[in-house]
Amino acid sequence: MSFHASDHLLMLIEQTLQATRWRLAFPAELEARFEAETGRLRVQQLRRATLIGIAVFHLYAWAAYVTTPNLATLNLVLRIGVMTPIALGIFVALGRVSARTREALCGLGILSAVMIPTATLSLGQGPNVAHAATAIWLTVIFANICLALRFTWACVVSGSAALAGCLAIAAHPEFAPDLADLIRLDMLMGIAFSLGAAHKIESANRRNYLYTLRESLRAQQLVVANARLTHLSTTDPLTGLANRRAFSERLDELWQGAQDGAPFALLLVDVDHFKRFNDHYGHGAGDACLCAISRLLNAGAGSAADLVSRYGGEEFALLLPGLDSEAAIALAERIHASLNALALPHAGRGDGLNHVTVSIGVAASRDGAATPTALFEAADAALYRAKSAGRNRTGCARQRQEAEPGRNVAVAAWSASGTPARRRSA
Repeated sequence: MSFHASDHLLMLIEQTLQATRWRLAFPAELEARFEAETGRLRVQQLRRATLIGIAVFHLYAWAAYVTTPNLATLNLVLRIGVMTPIALGIFVALGRVSARTREALCGLGILSAVMIPTATLSLGQGPNVAHAATAIWLTVIFANICLALRFTWACVVSGSAALAGCLAIAAHPEFAPDLADLIRLDMLMGIAFSLGAAHKIESANRRNYLYTLRESLRAQQLVVANARLTHLSTTDPLTGLANRRAFSERLDELWQGAQDGAPFALLLVDVDHFKRFNDHYGHGAGDACLCAISRLLNAGAGSAADLVSRYGGEEFALLLPGLDSEAAIALAERIHASLNALALPHAGRGDGLNHVTVSIGVAASRDGAATPTALFEAADAALYRAKSAGRNRTGCARQRQEAEPGRNVAVAAWSASGTPARRRSA
C-alpha cells in the first residue's frame, strides 16, 4: 500500500472512531476491508455457534413434555424434522454466500427457531404451559450473544420474537393477569438485555478491528519512513549514488569477508582539474558533469561493482568483490576509455586536453594492507601517484611490483609498515 493510500485510510479510521458509538456501519471502503479480513473468522464462529445451538435446541425438546404435553410429539417433529435441516443448510451455505446473505440467513434461521416455541406456547395446554415462554427469549438471547447476530438482524429477531411471544401469551386468557404480565416482563427484559449486549459485542469487535488496523498501518508507515531515512542517510542527493557513510560501512563488511578468503578491490576515482571546470563553466555545469560521470561509472563497472559511491566532492569510490589488482586495473582502463569516448568538454585545463578526464587509484585486499583504513590509504596514495604522473591514468598500490611497460599505470610504493604514506589527491 502506498504512503498516500495509507494516510487516506488512517484518516478514514479516525473519522469512523470519532463518530457516535451507536453507529456501527463503516464507510464502504472500510466495510469491504473489514469483511475481507474478518469474514473467514466470522464464518467459523457462526458455524461453531450453529452446532452448539442445534444441540441445545434439541435438548430443550424434552421441556415440551412438561410444559405442553399435548404438543410434545409435534414439537419434537418440528425441531428435528424442520429446524435441523434448516440449520444444517445454513451451516453449509455460510461460507458460500456474500456477507449480506450470510447474516440474513442467520437472522431468518433464528426467526424460524423462535416460531417453534411460540407456536407451542400459543396452542399448548396444561398447568405448566406458561413456562413455554422461557424457550422464546432463551432462543433470542442465544442469537444475540452466542451467535452474535449483526445488530440490524438482532433488532429484527428481537422485535419479532417479543411481538410473537406477547401474542402467544394473549392466546391464554386463563392466565392470571399478574402472571401474564410477569411472563411478558421477564421475556421483554431478557430480550432487551441481550439486544444491548448484541450492540456492545458488534461495536467492540468493529472498534477493536479499527484500532488494530490503525496500529498496523502506523507500523507500516514507520517501516517505510525508516527505510526512506536509511536511504537518504546513505545516498548522495546529487548523483543518487551511495554516499561516504554507505561506502565506509560496506568497506568494513567486505574487509571482514576478505579475512575469510573473499578478496576485493577498491577504486578511487577523482575528476581531473575539476575546480577549473567549475570556474570555467559554473557550478551548475559541474553538478551535471558529476552526474554524467556517476552514470558512466555505474554502467562501466556493471555487475563487477558491489558499490559505486560518491566519496566527496569530485571523488568517487568503487568496491569490487572478487577482483584482484590486475582485474581492477583492467576495469579502470575501461572507465578511462569510456570517459574519453564520451568527450565531455573541459576547456581551460592547461594541459593540452579539452575534455573531462579522471585519475584512478587501485588497491586490492590481497596487496598487503593490514586494515580497511590502510587499504583506503593505499588507493589514495595510488591516486596521488596517478595525478603526479600526469593525470588521466591509473595508479596501483601493489606491494613490490612494478607497472608493465607501455601501460598507463603508476605504482605506489609501500612503507615498511605495509601502509603507503597517505597523500591526498590534487
